[in-house]
Amino acid sequence: MEPRTLFSATDSVALLLNQLALGVLSKYYCTCIVRTSDDAVVISEILPAMVITVDDRFDESFQQGVDNGCQSFITFETSIWMFLDHFIDVHDASDQRFSDKVLIVLAEYVNDSFIQRISEHPSVKDLRNTLIVASDSEEKLLKLLTVDIFGNGSPGTTIVQFSAISLEQFLPDDGQNFRGIPVRLQSVVNPPFGYYEKTTPDKANARCDPQYCSEDVPLYIDGSEPMLLVHFCQRYNCSIEAYFDEIELWGDVYPNRSGPGVLGAIANRKTDFAVAALYFWIQPYVFSTYTESISRSGVTILVPKPRLVDPWRTPFLSFSPHLWIAVALAFLAGVLSVWFLERVRVQIIEHGEPKSISDSVLTIIGFYMEQTAIMRNDLVSCVFLFSSLMLAGFMVGNLYGAGLASIMTIPQYEKPIDTGRDFAESNMLLAGSAISWIYAIMEAPQPFLQKIVENYRLVDIDYMIDHRYALDIGYIGERTQFGHFGPIDFLDEGSASLMRLLKDDLFWQMCTAIVSKTWPLKHHFNKLVLAVKESGIQNYWELQIVKNYMNSKIQQGILDSRNTNQGSEAETLTTSHLMGSYMILGSLPLPLESSATERLRRWLSMLVWWPSSLLTIIVAHWSTVATELLQIDI
Repeated sequence: MEPRTLFSATDSVALLLNQLALGVLSKYYCTCIVRTSDDAVVISEILPAMVITVDDRFDESFQQGVDNGCQSFITFETSIWMFLDHFIDVHDASDQRFSDKVLIVLAEYVNDSFIQRISEHPSVKDLRNTLIVASDSEEKLLKLLTVDIFGNGSPGTTIVQFSAISLEQFLPDDGQNFRGIPVRLQSVVNPPFGYYEKTTPDKANARCDPQYCSEDVPLYIDGSEPMLLVHFCQRYNCSIEAYFDEIELWGDVYPNRSGPGVLGAIANRKTDFAVAALYFWIQPYVFSTYTESISRSGVTILVPKPRLVDPWRTPFLSFSPHLWIAVALAFLAGVLSVWFLERVRVQIIEHGEPKSISDSVLTIIGFYMEQTAIMRNDLVSCVFLFSSLMLAGFMVGNLYGAGLASIMTIPQYEKPIDTGRDFAESNMLLAGSAISWIYAIMEAPQPFLQKIVENYRLVDIDYMIDHRYALDIGYIGERTQFGHFGPIDFLDEGSASLMRLLKDDLFWQMCTAIVSKTWPLKHHFNKLVLAVKESGIQNYWELQIVKNYMNSKIQQGILDSRNTNQGSEAETLTTSHLMGSYMILGSLPLPLESSATERLRRWLSMLVWWPSSLLTIIVAHWSTVATELLQIDI
């Protein structure tokens, strides 16, 4: 069967179509003509176009057309239903994300059932620029119908109608008035980014999404990101149906276009618009798209402040561990040198006794403590050796004294955690409420970031509260563009004073809103975002949100936590500074015990010596007596 040319180049419909091609379709990258094998259309104007035939390979052909840049479509009454049925799925699977699309439907017979069927199709809600060109071959009349989408104020209700217009009235949606259409919003409670509360109708700026609320609940939504949508709807006349997920929070996106939380809702189209300090992540981008960037946000870690060093460590803080090792090696070398030279000296001068190891140790201790020590001067080698040891001991002793003076007057703290690398080296666990916190660094090549990802733990708020005074974990959070930190709902004023932020962000990205790939309002929202960012009002919004919904003392304490001027003044010496010395004095029982042990050993040896000596005397005496008796007998 030959394809029938529904509209020839001389027909009025063809003339109209060519006029639309010049005035409307030429603005778009490519036009896809979706038809059956019986339909054909003639466009005499030069227009980048692709023809998609409804057949067994329609899914593949339609997908190729959208992937190759089809932004406007021409369909027939015989192919419109296949087009609408596959419109959402094909666009969700495509990498193309142009949302302001145009649909022209060429139909010979348009009746009420046709209009009702197309109005009830869910895909039409994402095609705000739809035109039906109806022709009546008998009356030779053209009728133009355009879609009219609006809300009637009822929860979850969007009305789609078609009304007759003239050609001059058909223009791509200018976005001046959306006539109360509901925009579904999902977010999380994460001040200063997002917040909500139930309120009265006169104070509400949104209502609860009827997908999650059985009743019409008025809400007041706030936050630096939801406020953008609030102002958007105030300017363009739309309504907001919001839901804040407090269970799954940000959630995740699975390869089958499903998932929990905010990200899962935008992937399976349970919501139109999602904000929650979301970054330009790869996972949700597969099934959705991003708006213009809203603000800068840096992910950082709230870590325990370095604690004061225990007083018993005071005598050992003058030198670093490496320097202590060097001093110990020099001490050992000095002891061995004195001991060896003493033995050589005795061999040379051939009289006297060499120093023992213990004498050599005491000699070097005397040098290090700048005390008197016996120094040999009868050999040149002795003079050189003891002079060198005396100079080295003088330097070590003075350096130690100077270091000890500063250690005992200026408070000493443990090694601080200042950077992400420091946190990784501390091997401390990192706690967070969602896996989305580490999306951006899960594939990072840096070893310290890999270590942080390995130590990340997904926990609930109760776990965070239980560990806030233990100071054994770090808390992941965000530093906003204007310097505030969140979340802080697991902290109180006492625990907040024990924590501080890293010097720099672990990483930073731009926050954005996530919308469906075919959300037709994205272009208008992007224009508002750019205008708001130019005005600088986001700083004011953030300050108001922090003031109204966050603990100001905790927030200020965290922001001032890196103030290095706190506690840096010299302090008065107390007995606690001598704790290390007391511990050293505590070793006195050791020599006393050694002395007692030696005395006991000597006493025991005497107990053994006296009987043996007495026996020896008795034996010697009787031997003498026996000898004398023998001599007398002789």
